[in-house]
Amino acid sequence: MEKKIKIKIPKQKLLKNTLFAKKGGYSIAITAIVLTAIIVFNVLVTALSDRFVLEFDMTAQKENSISEENIEYIKSIDKEVDIIVCATEENYSGYVGSLAEQTYSVIADASTTSYFNQTVKLIEKYNSYNDKINVKFMDTQSSEFTKIAAEYGTEDLEIGGIIVSSTREDGTKKFKKLGFTDIYELQEDNSYASYGITTSVVTGNNIETALTSAVAYSLSKKDVSVGLYVGHSSNDLTASYKDLLEKNNYKVEVLTEGVLGKISDKYDVFVIAAPTTDFIESELNEIAAFLKNDGKLGKGLMVFADASAPYLTALYSYLNEWGIEISDGILYETSEGYYIVDEPTTFVGQSTGKIKDISTSQVTITGNNVPMKSLWDDKTDSKTVSVVECFETTVKAPKGVTAGWDGAKEAEKGPYSLIVESSKVDYDDDNKKIQSTVTVFSSSYFLASDYNEAGSVANKNLALAMTDRASNVGDTGISFVTKSITNESFYESVTEASANTVRVIFMFIIPIVILAVGIVVFVKRRNA
Repeated sequence: MEKKIKIKIPKQKLLKNTLFAKKGGYSIAITAIVLTAIIVFNVLVTALSDRFVLEFDMTAQKENSISEENIEYIKSIDKEVDIIVCATEENYSGYVGSLAEQTYSVIADASTTSYFNQTVKLIEKYNSYNDKINVKFMDTQSSEFTKIAAEYGTEDLEIGGIIVSSTREDGTKKFKKLGFTDIYELQEDNSYASYGITTSVVTGNNIETALTSAVAYSLSKKDVSVGLYVGHSSNDLTASYKDLLEKNNYKVEVLTEGVLGKISDKYDVFVIAAPTTDFIESELNEIAAFLKNDGKLGKGLMVFADASAPYLTALYSYLNEWGIEISDGILYETSEGYYIVDEPTTFVGQSTGKIKDISTSQVTITGNNVPMKSLWDDKTDSKTVSVVECFETTVKAPKGVTAGWDGAKEAEKGPYSLIVESSKVDYDDDNKKIQSTVTVFSSSYFLASDYNEAGSVANKNLALAMTDRASNVGDTGISFVTKSITNESFYESVTEASANTVRVIFMFIIPIVILAVGIVVFVKRRNA
């Protein structure tokens, strides 16, 4: 019969093992909790970064951040706004780069691509600050986009363009479209001028001002009304211009009476389209009263002149009071590089850059231009700006001249203005700035021309932009500094490889190190 042997464990050793078991259990529990917390934190940060702004902008000039004033405005929006970008996020830079090269003669390089990437980054922040702002990047080849294009029209919609819209209480939509030149600031590059090639470079990004102003416009309850007067015109050339305005939310009424009576104050802008007969004193008094607006100002007058018409002494004398001088004759371009073949009275012009909203890269092509100049820059209560000019090789010629005119050498040289904007300023009882504006175009080509449909010609864009200014539709009071990417930008130094390295460090290496430390501590304590 076997004898059972009982092994008696000393109380001291039993107590030690019990304490070790407890301590080991605590260590494992603490390690597990820490690891779990780290993993949950990484997952949470990843999820929240898609919804909220959880990042620090380390660029020199905060190039990838929205300004505090803009953030405050974005957060205050309490109605749904749709921002539709006509490109997918991953293809935006490539598509817009191609557009920039083909349409605006921009050389797409690493710096240019950085601006395009910056645009995507800044647009995405709008939804992060307010979920009532819906941002959609859309494939322009998709069936969904086809429906959107049909709703908003594709005539002035570019690849990479942006549609900003909101729905009113009556179910109608108010929207604004932004194109390449609304977003990017361009500067002419003459590096290849000796080869007869003029290119442009992107020097700044206006997306913050352009997009927020478009959002404010889409939410505005104000409807802009235009009185389009053709009563002094032998031909009505306004169909294309009227269509353009209506597609951009303007209410347009065509006025045909032969003698102009009182101009209704319901109009924000009064347009005189290609007049061929002069105005009488009573008509000019009505125009002056409209612009004065009982001392409230806030109105706009636009005139589209035409050199093929007789010289309109009374009307042009009135414009002279606004600092705009129109001479008898027609503009004639003497340099073959600037005019259309065999048509020296039809030539190109470019923005002076004096108005920030107007791109300096796109050219205009106009014919039958009246010789026009601005008489002054600034006065106490008024300002006159030459917005677009022809080149200095343009001269003033008698009407009816043709190619080969032999009087060009002795003729009065330019540059002459193709668009002049004059504004008279005052202040209301609350010391708020008020102004009325007169804008004159040198030619009816800005209203109707075969060249207007060319993507690289700015005639229609300029007509719309200047109408926006005359009606104060673009004056939302919201303006931000143009963002320029500098050489010191941290954003420029971050590559996909470096970004992946950071992800690996925080999502894998750090958790593994902590786990290894926990195991070492556990083993040491077990063997203690």
